Amino acid sequence: MQRALSLDQSPSLSLTLPLFANVPFFGLLAALLALYSGPELFNSRWLPATLALTHAWTLGIVGSAMFASLTHILAVACNVRIQVSSGRALVFWSLLSVGTLLLMTGFLSWQSWTYTLAGICLALALGGYLLTVMLALWHSRHDVFRGAKEIVAPIRLALLGLLLTVLTGLAMLVALASEQAVANLLNLHMMMGLAAWAGLLLLAMSFQLLPIFQITELYPAPLVRWLPWVVSALLIAQWALASLPGSWLPVRDLVTYLIFLSYGLWAVITWARLWKRKRPTAGASTLFWYSSLSSLLLAVLLNFWTHNPAASNTELAIGVLLIMGALGSVVCGMLYTIVPFLLWREAQKHVSMDTDNTEHTRALLRFIPKTANYIPASTARAHWALHSLSLALWAGASLGIESFTWIAAPTLLLSFAILSWNLWTAWQRYRNSLHAIRAYQAEHHIAATPHCPES
Repeated sequence: MQRALSLDQSPSLSLTLPLFANVPFFGLLAALLALYSGPELFNSRWLPATLALTHAWTLGIVGSAMFASLTHILAVACNVRIQVSSGRALVFWSLLSVGTLLLMTGFLSWQSWTYTLAGICLALALGGYLLTVMLALWHSRHDVFRGAKEIVAPIRLALLGLLLTVLTGLAMLVALASEQAVANLLNLHMMMGLAAWAGLLLLAMSFQLLPIFQITELYPAPLVRWLPWVVSALLIAQWALASLPGSWLPVRDLVTYLIFLSYGLWAVITWARLWKRKRPTAGASTLFWYSSLSSLLLAVLLNFWTHNPAASNTELAIGVLLIMGALGSVVCGMLYTIVPFLLWREAQKHVSMDTDNTEHTRALLRFIPKTANYIPASTARAHWALHSLSLALWAGASLGIESFTWIAAPTLLLSFAILSWNLWTAWQRYRNSLHAIRAYQAEHHIAATPHCPES
């Protein structure tokens, strides 16, 4: 495991920023939908609004951020560069965004044509993404950094999970579009989406990025090597058991418990490493990691209570804790790390490193804010506080606390409004630095650096 990143290989801003912008957009959309739906949203996970809200999170918020972050981690941590043009990246973003909106519309209206169009858009977007990333991994198989080979394995397993998630989802969309009975693929679709695709990618990212950005101890080598394979084996067993008769139900439940416990073990070890980190202060990204791990551990505990007769809507609460808590918290924390870096790196490309006149170079670099100054720490912490409060309210409302059902949606709306403001602030500071650089170059008759988007 290497403790260094090749940050100069990070994809250009134009390739991934639209995907990161999807997070606040679909977050605000989900909050408005929840506000419009009212407390009835928490009555069942099968309500049309609940299904639309779930996919706004899994595709629009978590999915968009994971698709973008995977291209970065492969480039900077594994030496696997995904060669795509800005045009192709824009097509992927458009298909993914439109497909997600159509899918949400389909759940709300139950119109078959929306399912058809959503299936076409998402099949093209996700199929193209999978093909592009898999080909990049194959072509770079001999160039992977020596210390990164252990995280390439869980990434490949996560991509296999994404493939199965897409295939099962498309099969159900075909059934909905043709107004036929949906095949019994729902549990497999959820398991592969959460435990295989999202979960395994989260493991891979934590193994590499936490020791670097949070300055923690390295994970135990046996955990890094074997945990992704153990989870994958359990998921295969769960898939095989799904078609067996009801007498195998106790075995299926046992496998589900073991999957949850596997991720619980990772969460406990990660929490301990974060607690003993060498970085003295806990920034926003660290706080979001704590929220993520806490949500995952609560979901593990709640899973053991699902068969209790007194349990009410625990499956909905587990979904909230996993999607909004464990995954959504990491996504928000990641934005506060990666977006300022991308803006800082992009701004530096507009400065020519003049070796004959370093005074001008130093003057131009002073116009570029440090990465820590793009988003104020106070507003980032405010977002974390509101996000954590919103998460608690949504989990409580899912468990039947009636008073929480009225304030969960407004709190979520406010949380994403602050995230939107923080990202807009970072963008404006980036734009202001470019204006200052161009004004200085014009005043001192310095040729502007030609800036060509990376392909």
